[in-house]
Parts: sequence; C-alpha cells; structure tokens
Amino acid sequence: MSLQSLAASSRPLAETFLDQLRNGAGFSRLAGELPAVEDDESQLPDEDRDHARRRTKSRPPSPDAAASAILLGRAFENSRDILAKLTAPDMVAIIQVADPDLVKPIRSMLRMLLASDATLIDGDDLADRFRSSPATSSVVVFTDSGKSKVTTQDDEAVAAAMRLRCAVIGIARPGDRLPRALLRIAEHRIVVPPIDADVVAGVIEAVTGNRPASIDESTSRRIGVNDLAIAVREDLSAERSLARLQRLVEIPIDAGPRLSELSGLGQAKVYCMQVAETMREYLAGTRPWHQCPRGLLLSGPPGTGKTSLARALCRELSGNVSFIATSYAAWQAHKTGHLGDVTAAIRETFFEAARRKPCIIYLDECNSIPARGGRDHDAWWTAIVNTVLEMIDGFEQTEGVFLIASCNDPARLDPALVRAGRLDHHIEIGLPDMPGLVGIFRTHLGSDCAGADLREAALAARGRTGADVEKWVRIAREAARKDKRALTVKDLVDAVRDGEPDWPDDLRWRVAYHESGHAIAHMALGIGMPKSLSIDGNGGYAETSAAKPQVPTRAHLEDLLATILAGRAAEQLKFAETTTGSGGPSARSDLARATNLALRMETSYGFGCLGLVTLAEDDLNDGYLLMTEPLRSATNETLKRAYAKTLALLERNRRSLDALAQALFSAGYLDRGEIDAIVARHPLESAFVASVLPRTSASSIQDGDATVSDPAIR
Repeated sequence: MSLQSLAASSRPLAETFLDQLRNGAGFSRLAGELPAVEDDESQLPDEDRDHARRRTKSRPPSPDAAASAILLGRAFENSRDILAKLTAPDMVAIIQVADPDLVKPIRSMLRMLLASDATLIDGDDLADRFRSSPATSSVVVFTDSGKSKVTTQDDEAVAAAMRLRCAVIGIARPGDRLPRALLRIAEHRIVVPPIDADVVAGVIEAVTGNRPASIDESTSRRIGVNDLAIAVREDLSAERSLARLQRLVEIPIDAGPRLSELSGLGQAKVYCMQVAETMREYLAGTRPWHQCPRGLLLSGPPGTGKTSLARALCRELSGNVSFIATSYAAWQAHKTGHLGDVTAAIRETFFEAARRKPCIIYLDECNSIPARGGRDHDAWWTAIVNTVLEMIDGFEQTEGVFLIASCNDPARLDPALVRAGRLDHHIEIGLPDMPGLVGIFRTHLGSDCAGADLREAALAARGRTGADVEKWVRIAREAARKDKRALTVKDLVDAVRDGEPDWPDDLRWRVAYHESGHAIAHMALGIGMPKSLSIDGNGGYAETSAAKPQVPTRAHLEDLLATILAGRAAEQLKFAETTTGSGGPSARSDLARATNLALRMETSYGFGCLGLVTLAEDDLNDGYLLMTEPLRSATNETLKRAYAKTLALLERNRRSLDALAQALFSAGYLDRGEIDAIVARHPLESAFVASVLPRTSASSIQDGDATVSDPAIR
C-alpha cells in the first residue's frame, strides 16, 4: 500500500500500520533466523496450550515490530499530510523517539512502509552506493553513527542526498548526534510518544491474539521495547505475557533507610521530600512531567550524606523509580578511556536512564569535571562538559528522568551546568547539628539503645559527619559484642572520644559563660536568636539564627561587634580574666572577626577616620593596614567601645547570664526551647528583645542562617 493510501485511511494509523506489518510477517531479525518448527504443546501449561491451538499458522509480528508500528502510527496520526509526502524530493524531517532501543525498529518499520514507494538508503552508505541519481525514488535515513563528535563528513552526506534529490529523514533519540545541517534544515519533527499502557496492551494483542485485562500505568512507563521483545511471546497467553513483563521491569528495593527516616540533612531533605511528592503525583498521572523538578545539585563536605540522600529518595518512592549511580571516574574507566569511550559512557548513562524510567541518575563528585576554559587539557574537558550538557538538554523533553549531582566544591563547576533548566537548584549540606546527630545515631542504631538519651553521644560527635557516626556505631557494637552484653550509650561516647578524657569542670565553666555571653548579647541587642548552645570535646558552639533584616548603619555594626566580643566579655565579668578562647591564629576566631569588621568600618564603609575614602576589597591587606598608626588606633578604639558596651550589657543582665551558663554547664546542650524558658524566668533588660523575630523557613532558604561557632578554649 502506498504512503498516500496509508495517509488517507479512515482507520487509526496504528491499526493500519499493524495490518501492513501482519502482511509483511514482521521484521524481527531473530524471527527471521529461527526455523519454523511446530510448538510442543505438551510442554505448555493448560492455559497456554489452549491459546496455542487457537493460533493460526500465519506467524504474528514480533513484539518490537508491533511496538514500532503502533508508536509510529500514533506519531503520524495528526501529521498525515507529512506521511503522504514522506518520499518527496524536498522532504527533510526528523523522527524523535523516547526509547533509545526504538531507533532500529522504527527504521525497519519505515523501510517496510516505504517499500512500494521508495528505496531506503543508510546515510553512511550513500557515497558508496550512488555516484549519480538513483533510478527510483529514494529516502536517505540518518541515525547516530556512534562517533564522539559530528564532523564535516556528516554534513557532506546530507549535501550528497540533496544533490541526488532524495528525501532525508533523521531518526534520533534524546542526546543523539545527527548531522548539523540536517538539524538546521529539517522542516518537520515527528515525535514518537513514549510507551504507555495502551501501547503495551496493543503489542500483547498483536502478538498473542488477545488483549490483557488491565495494565498498571506506572508499570507501563518502565517498559521498553526490548522488555516487550523478551517477555511477550506468541505461544503464551496475553495474561502470562503480561505477568512476565511485570516481573521483568519490577524495580528491586535495596536495604536501607527511606528519605523520611534520615536526619541531619536540613533543607536538602525538605526539598527532596517535595521531589518525592511530585514524583508520586507524576506516577499517579495527576501531575504532568513538565511541572516536575528535573535537576538538583548537592554540595558539602565529604561524609555529610549526599549519596545516602539520593539513594534514600529512591527508596522513599517504594520501588517505583530506578536508580543509576555514576561518576566521572566510572565514565573514564569505560573501555580504553579514550575520549570517544568516555563520551560514549556518558551518553549510555542517560540512554540507560531512558530505558529504565522513571529513573534517578546520581552523578557523584561532579566537580571532578572542571569548568571549560582552563589551561590544562582544556580540549578534553571541553568535550566532556559539552557531552554532559548535550545529554541534559536532550533529556529536557524525556519524561521521568531526574538528575542529582553532588560535589564538594561547586565553585569548580562549569557555569553552564548550573544555569536555569539544568542543575538549577543548589542545596548545601553542612555538618549535622545536635538534633541531626541524634537522629543519625538513632538511624544507625536500629533497635539498640531504644529509648536512651543519645545527646551525650551527639555532643561528643559535634563537628563530625554522618559517615563518622556510622563508623562509631560499628566500633561501639564490636566493643559490646566482645564483652557479650547489650550496646550502651557509654559505648558510643567512648567510640567517639577514642580515649580522650572529659574536660575538667573549670574549663567547662569558662566555655559555658563564653557561649552564654554570645547568646545574651544576640537577644538583648536584637541581632539574632540562639538556636542552640553546646559544650563538647572540641569547644563550645553558639548557633544563632538571624533576626529580621536591619539597616546596616554604624550603630548596627557596633551592635554586631558587641555580640562577637560578648564571649570574652562574659569571661571577664565572671572570672575577672580572659582566656585565649576568643583569639588564636584562625580567621574565624572572635577577635579576628571583630578586628576585620572594625577595620572595614574604618576603610570600606565610610564610617571611620578616613571619612568617605574607601578601599575596595581587592586593595585591602589587613596586616599592612594595621601597621599604620592612625588606622590601627582608630580600629582599636572602635573595638574598645564595642567591648565596653558588651560588658555593660552583660552586667545589666547578670542574672540571665548566670542562669543560662549554669544550665549549659549542667546539661552540655540547650536547644531553642530550653533557652527561651530560661530567659522567660530571667527576663532581659532590653527594649530590643520584643522586636527580635526569627526568619521564617522560606526566608531561611533564601538568605541562609547566621551561625556563630567559637573555637575550642584550651
């Protein structure tokens, strides 16, 4: 039947193409190689034996052929005019497929449909087969050649087809490389829809002769053309073929916690729970894929749970989503590691995700791929980055593929990788806080230490990662196993401290007053509200969330200076002397931060002895500037004023300071609720307290939390 007759058919094109396929007995390469033999019905179950007896002697189409006929028919249903002109000499079109394994079956289906109208020619063979115009109408088909990059020879093949007045068709999956000239000149793009439940039912009916009762839509989304070819057989019943298909695409659930069971991940967990909810809605058919998030970049120190988060997100979806973990190192190890092998491995990762969709791709340590424009091996890295970008862009229209990338240093990434539409949502996972550490201990302990207070172990673990916690739980279990007894919190604490002794009381008192001084100053001056106070083997911590945004006047900056110096002032007030805890060589020490801010007030903000003269950040060298006597004196005067203000403030609120320090010394950790309760019993003498409004969660996501961490007092 000619293309014009097919296009003019009153029946759905999917049915018409299937009829054409039945007349041609399909085109499965495997079916063509197997000899025709009689089925041994005695070896079949009763249901399948009865089914086999009802089959006619004519062999049905292969499952891959039936799938391509139905899908291609659907694709052309609303473009029948293009189908009718598919062999016209001026036709240039691209047929886009979602399943990478559909390229060859679609090409074979085209060859059969064009059989009475034209000859199908492979673009790579064009130069060898024809030196002049072919005698009959011809259609030249281009597919991805598998080369690492498109060359001018590919465009020359398109030019040759044009000179021979042949119709030109490209068949491509997302990320495939067709000749550039073909992509630019193509006037028509035919999109082959993804496989759905109705397509699966149609394939089973075409092969077995019967339609299955019902097919789950979420299951059908995971089915690829190769799955159909493996599971569906003409000598099996429709229901048994469907059952085989369901077992084949079932997603195994690996052991481990679900996302909802993880702790210490902050906003990353919140966002990924939202991703899980949108994925559930997509799987249920209530949310279109274009309204779902597509990519996420996670950054943070090693061991903070980036990989665990990605795997737990997959488990949260209860086996409905596949998971592919990869890295640049895995791509580099592909075959010989030549550039073409590496780019092929990158492309295959995304193609595999398309086969197993819905799917989460997890790209670990993505900062192993540096930004383009560097000096060392830039041509290599440019090719790698371009391939990754091509695949991400190519999959924008592919449903069900979500990309998570993780790194330690996002500054190294190519800017194009994190622009809108790619990895455009970035969340930094920091070291877990106290509640997070308690939750991580609880997750890894399972049923051990049930009901026990784990805060002592979490305190000892402050400043460490979830990976460290997992290690310490293993060590503690081994110690308890050797003694043939149950695991205790003391085992955990001993594992964390690894033989380090407890701090003496006099040192703990110093730390308690130091951190309480920071907290009182923040609340009294309206700079922020303490989230927690703690003492552990590494020092003291005062975590503070910023208050409502304030105008950065000189008065406000001096208040900020006062909060930074409040730890030292509290020591001075209680013990009549200070320790080295506020200083030290670290740029994050209290005195270093205060000096830096005071110096900026003098040199950069127009608030000091230089008047309006301002030095840009690149022009500042703190050590050199402080060698200048007038500037050093002015900076010191600013610090002295702020310190005197802090001493007076803490003296007015001595009862609150003593109560907070006593509680912190006794407990080792105070959360926001406990701090509020103490301040409620011992109100602060300041009009600013009522105006301190913690930021909402939404604001915290945008602006971040202000955190003050003090070094250890030794």
